[in-house]
Amino acid sequence: MVLFRFLAVGLGLAFLLNMAVFTITGQAQWRVRAMLCLKWGVVLGLCFFGLLILRRAAVFI
Repeated sequence: MVLFRFLAVGLGLAFLLNMAVFTITGQAQWRVRAMLCLKWGVVLGLCFFGLLILRRAAVFI
């Protein structure tokens, strides 16, 4: 769980920093990097909640 939190915070900060640099410079490569961080953040979130659901379901099996 600590690893998921660390990765989520890291991806969130990376997204915010990339969007800030994109806003300042206007270069499209920073927006692409920010969207990549956002995409992997969503994947991480889905994996996290999937693991929580599987842990709950294992009790009933």
